[in-house]
Amino acid sequence: MPKKSKNTRAKGGKGRIEGGSGSDDDSVFNDNASVVSMVGSETSTIQDDNQVDESSSEETFENKLKDAIELASEKSATTRTKGLEALCQGLIKRYAPDFIEGRKATICDLVERSMKKGKGSEVQAAAKLAILLGVQLFDCEEVYKELRPTLLQIVSDKTESPNSRATVASALAGLCFLGGGELAEVVSVMKVLEGIYTLSAAKKDGSASTVSPETVVLHTSCLSGWALLSTLLTPGQIYEKINSRVSVLQSMFTSVDVDLRITAGETMVLLLESVYDHDEDFEPENFDELISSLKQLATDSSKSRSKKDRKEQRSSFRDVLRGVEEGEGPNENIKFGKETLKIDSWFTKIQYDWFCKMMGAGMNYHLSVNSMLREIFELGAPLNILDADGSNKLTKTQRNAANQQAFKMRTQVRSKNRDKRSAVF
Repeated sequence: MPKKSKNTRAKGGKGRIEGGSGSDDDSVFNDNASVVSMVGSETSTIQDDNQVDESSSEETFENKLKDAIELASEKSATTRTKGLEALCQGLIKRYAPDFIEGRKATICDLVERSMKKGKGSEVQAAAKLAILLGVQLFDCEEVYKELRPTLLQIVSDKTESPNSRATVASALAGLCFLGGGELAEVVSVMKVLEGIYTLSAAKKDGSASTVSPETVVLHTSCLSGWALLSTLLTPGQIYEKINSRVSVLQSMFTSVDVDLRITAGETMVLLLESVYDHDEDFEPENFDELISSLKQLATDSSKSRSKKDRKEQRSSFRDVLRGVEEGEGPNENIKFGKETLKIDSWFTKIQYDWFCKMMGAGMNYHLSVNSMLREIFELGAPLNILDADGSNKLTKTQRNAANQQAFKMRTQVRSKNRDKRSAVF
């Protein structure tokens, strides 16, 4: 029987920032008259405000975003893609909810058109822009409703490339998390994602499924999105099907892909953490066999895997093992500016990890100023940011965000505030 810690299910995130870096600036085309020339300068604006006039910087930033919107409207697929990518980079590096709110319909239309008519990199750039758009807004329910049909169509279309479907799956899960409305809608999207990622589960004879590396990326993305949405479910709903979920996830431990194995393990411990809260005496079926599998992965020294993969897997599964066997959550502190985000549950770790993958190097900045993320991680209203004179004067965007936060708080992000009457897990 698993030993339970006294740790409660707090709401926060995980301290491993993945994806994105300063190299984003190198990926855009070098055109001084275009929006992408803005990207490199915006990093210094964020980190060195005392060298730039804030109002002038904000105006320049908005003008560059307008240029990017125009580029994303061009007939050339290459130009559209570069415009979409520049918009993504701009929204990662700056928080401009008021400016984006006024152009929400236009950007949403650009995203939908590119996903419907574009191919490959254009579809991926549009899908990434969709989730970044949602993070910028105070309420993205309208964006989700507008893009939902297209996102569902692409993620379910087997003729689309796996990489495009993977990015779209992330956008679908993220927008549903941020603006999906009632829990029944969340469960509906989870079922779509589950129908895809379970294709990587082991066969009936116990052998690993044979899928291409590109398809494994799709399955990992779907499982990661499914895990994010599962944080909106109540412990009772998760408890109803926990044994079948654990069985499927455990079967993915045989996958040749380290990312899928780790995602399966972390999703499993997330579900069990919730079930332990629901019933502290619960013990999964075949508990001893499960612990044995986790211990093997936590100490794996197989030479068939790369040294990097072995190290990453052992580190992750040591934490998973403690969570499953002892009911112990992670214990990390994420420092950003003058604040610290405490991560002490798998619930918050999954959410934090997911947004880190989307926001990349801009995660710490957005934790400081983004009302949406600060609500998700219960950080309260944004702190005043010092201007060039060292005073506590807020920027126009920050003032508006603080004023609107009180009545635009998004309660659908929290499972405790969702309508659960019609939801069936």
